[in-house]
Formats: sequence, C-alpha cells, structure tokens
Amino acid sequence: MSRKRRLAWMSFAIAAVVAAWMAPSMYRGWCNAKRRESSAQCRDALIHQRWDEAESIAERWSAWDPQNGEIWQYRAQAAAGRKDWPAAAKFLWRIPADDTRAMQAMIEVSKLSFTHLNDPLQGVEACERILKIAPLAAGAHQQLIWFAAMTLQREKLLQQIRSAIRAKSEPREAYVYFFLADTMRSKVAVKLNERWMQSARDAETFQVAYALQLPDIEVELAGSSTANSAEEMPNVPAGRSKRELVDELLIRFPHNVELLAFKAEERISAGDVDGVATLLSQAPATAQQDSRYWRIKGWLHESANELEDAAADYHRALELFALDWNTMNRLSVVERRRQNVAEVQRLSKLVEQAKSIRKSLRQLSAVEMVTPEILVELAKFARDCGDKDVGPALERRLSGEGSR
Repeated sequence: MSRKRRLAWMSFAIAAVVAAWMAPSMYRGWCNAKRRESSAQCRDALIHQRWDEAESIAERWSAWDPQNGEIWQYRAQAAAGRKDWPAAAKFLWRIPADDTRAMQAMIEVSKLSFTHLNDPLQGVEACERILKIAPLAAGAHQQLIWFAAMTLQREKLLQQIRSAIRAKSEPREAYVYFFLADTMRSKVAVKLNERWMQSARDAETFQVAYALQLPDIEVELAGSSTANSAEEMPNVPAGRSKRELVDELLIRFPHNVELLAFKAEERISAGDVDGVATLLSQAPATAQQDSRYWRIKGWLHESANELEDAAADYHRALELFALDWNTMNRLSVVERRRQNVAEVQRLSKLVEQAKSIRKSLRQLSAVEMVTPEILVELAKFARDCGDKDVGPALERRLSGEGSR
C-alpha cells in the first residue's frame, strides 16, 4: 500500500475514533436541547389550555425518553385539563419512584382515586408508595388509618396506627380509632362503602363494612360506640333487615372475621353456646391474632364453668389488645366467681373508665374533633390498662414531644 493510501486510511480511522468518542456527547447534547424545547412547548400549551397539543408533544417526547418523569407529569396535566381522570392517574403512575416528582404525583393519584375515580384501593396503593418514598408522610398515614377504619379492617387499622406512631406521624384521631377498634360504626362509612361497592374491586371488604355499619333498631344507640353519633344513622335497605344482610354475606364469605365476630356476639347475647362454637370453628387461623377470638373462646369456657381456661383466654385477649373493655367486663365476671375481689375491683374501675370515654366520644360530631381532655382520659386509660405502645405515644404527644 502506498504511503498516500496509508495516510488516508489513518486519517479515516482517526476520524472514526473521534466521531465514536464524540457521538455520545453529541447525542446527549441533542437530547438535552430537545428536552428543553419540548418542555417549553408543553408548558406553553398547558398555560394556554391547549390540552391536546400538550399531550401530542409529550407523547412524541415519551417515545425516546420514557424514564423522564417530567413527560408523564405534563401528560397527566393535559389529561386533567380534559377531565380524563383515568388517563391522568395512569400517567402519574408512570413517574419513576426515584424521581423528585413521584411523591407529589402519588398525592394527586390518591386524591383522584378517592374522588373522581371512585377507586379507593388505587388510592391506598398510592399512599403506600408515598410511605416508601417518605416514611414520615403524615398525610399518607392519616389516609390509610381513615380508610381502614371506614372499611372495618380492624387488623390493618391497628397495624397502621402502630406504624404511624413509630414514625411519630399519627393524626390525633388515630387514638380514637384505636380505642374504638371493636365498636367502630359510622353513618359516613355506610355511605362511603355503598359508593365504593360500585368500584367492584374487593367487593367483600366494602359489602361487609356497609352491612355491619348499618343501624340495628333493636340495639339502643347508647350501647354502641360511634364515630358520628351526632348524625342520624342511615336507613336499612327497604324490605331487608341488617341481620338478613349479614346472614347472606356470611354464606358468601364464611371465613370473614368481621362477620364471624358480629354473629358470635349476637349469639353470645342469646346464650347460644352451640351457635358460638360453630362460628368460632369457621374462623381462619389468622384470627388467633385477634383479641376477639380469645374473648369468644373464653366465653365458651365460661359457659361450661371452666373458669381457669376462661380466665386464661381472656388474659390472652388482653395481651393482644390491652384496651379491650369488653374482655375486661367478661373477665371481671369470671374473677368474681373465683372470688378474686381485688382483681374484680381493678377490672371494674377500668370498665367504668372506658364507659366514661365512650360517653364523651358520643358527643363528638366526628373523631377528628376529639378534644385534648378526651385524649388525656384515653392516655390514662391506656396506661392503667398496661398498654406499652399507644399509651406512651399519646402521653408523648400530649406533653408536646413530636407535636406538629
């Protein structure tokens, strides 16, 4: 090969190497310039409410830059401008979790899900994602606690409250929900669950919560704690009683813990030992982590005059849920029969404290309106019950530590 041709090949090779070395930098430069241009065009279109134009620009942009959260934010804004709420939520979900926009995006998804979309489970998912990004996010904790309370998901409610307390991000009403975990009833919840049933997702949860929170005309209002007792309770669907609805649901969902607990208490009131035993046998294995399981089991032993076993089961119930005044009441009966006078006096005093708190709560229009005076009563009750989590947390809050 001639010297001239060698020089030509060397020049070509050097040019190729330089081009290869410069290509990524040039491409990045082109991408950055294109991003700035597209972003400016999207903003201008959104400012002037040209929703379709903004969507078109952002869609083309997303074809080559799909991991850019800014794009999905613009597409969500354009969809919201057109009132296309499902599309807005879908685009917000596309924002990567490590993007600085992700948390605000999930807040918007939660709002949309609980309002326009009527998809509360998507709202719950959004709140859970928020807590993965920011574990101290008080708003997400509050929304999850509220949702669990409205849908009578007792175990989730208690877990979420404890999680919020550990993060020192619990709303003040969390302590009321905790206290009322076994007796939560709300007119608002009936209406919410009736609407959520239309979403057709997790129908069991919504149907059960709807039925159990309907009014029971055979039970005096004073006998049941309520989160909204100042409001008139809704009517039962025409031609069907609450008990009929519950019985129908129990046939469909024979292992639902909330239905079983409700029916068991009903049978206990009627003194139906066999009926209670049958219901207890239907409980799933996970129910053994529920204080109500041991309270019901204790009642069966008590009915059979097996007082030692009854006391053991009632104590197990209180280990799981120290504020369970219903169990305290049953245990005091057993201890009276066992002639444990001091224990009867201690338990009776706690039951009276609980009654006083319930009376105060019934005067509230909503749990969010709980007063500092009631919270002081709750803190004392929790301390006297030996609770090691909620009681100290409430005292900390009342003393001003971790206040928001």
